[in-house]
Amino acid sequence: MRRISSIILCLALLAISLAVLLPLRPAEAAFPEKPITIVVPWPAGQSSDVCYRILAEMAHEKMGQPIVVTNIVGGGGTKGTLHVKNAEPDGYTLLNTWVAPQVLAPIFNPDVGYTRHDFEPLILVQINPFTLMVKADHPAKNLKEFVQWAKGQNRNLNVGVCAAVSLPRMVMEQFLKASEITNYNPVPFPGCGADNVKGLFDGSLDFTTGVLIAEKIFGKQVRSLAIFMDERVPFASHIPTAKEQGYSTGWGETAAGWSGLIAPPGTPKDRLQKMTDVFTKTVQSDEFLERLNKAGIVRKYLPTDQFKQLWDDSHRLLKPSVERLLKKSE
Repeated sequence: MRRISSIILCLALLAISLAVLLPLRPAEAAFPEKPITIVVPWPAGQSSDVCYRILAEMAHEKMGQPIVVTNIVGGGGTKGTLHVKNAEPDGYTLLNTWVAPQVLAPIFNPDVGYTRHDFEPLILVQINPFTLMVKADHPAKNLKEFVQWAKGQNRNLNVGVCAAVSLPRMVMEQFLKASEITNYNPVPFPGCGADNVKGLFDGSLDFTTGVLIAEKIFGKQVRSLAIFMDERVPFASHIPTAKEQGYSTGWGETAAGWSGLIAPPGTPKDRLQKMTDVFTKTVQSDEFLERLNKAGIVRKYLPTDQFKQLWDDSHRLLKPSVERLLKKSE
């Protein structure tokens, strides 16, 4: 009996020794072991690209590995989105997603190859609010005066709506619907850049859908009568919201255009949690806010569950507008 007990004791000690001496299996190694890539589905130099390069630079020390930003452009953001959906779900590939490719694209084209449910959410990082912009010498000084002026014109007004099928167009038309302005023609441009604003100066546009960077570009030549979000932007606090002037779109963050971080489906929960924790601390820091403000970018943080809810809210709010646009184009 003593001999059997001794054998059992020896085997137990041997097992403990082996457990201590054996190296960690690869699956148990600390994450991350190599650089993490954030795919930005827009060209380099745009606000989203700038934002996520700042985030990558600031977060890499906490992450313990470099964070690389790469641009995969095409299909209105869908090319980069599909790339990340099909990436290995190991936590090393993330996507800078936007409301347009994440929510709008699958509504417009059910065959795009993904839905909003095909991804794992991390956090909301920024929003890109749109404005109602007029020429500086326009008779309206606020939104109430603008609505009165617009309804008093005995012609259709030309409004710049950025791209023909786009979130900015839907936001502007939602405002026009809320304010009961019906005498307008939407005029599309390749995007919300300079051409979308220059039409104010040559008379081809009566008003337009602007972005905050346009104020920096055109300065005192333009006037922003309202910003389509529920709160004023700290670095552009002179622009009142449409809501505070009595003309809410009712769309909240959806009207501003949102952007966050997501991962491929099936990414391990512990890896998602580590990345979420690191990016959350970075995004909520004063330094990150200051750097975004200087770049003219609006920080907007939402945690994982609220970010995921925003996907569903945006789908519910935007689907009727998409259907109206599709019907108009028939």
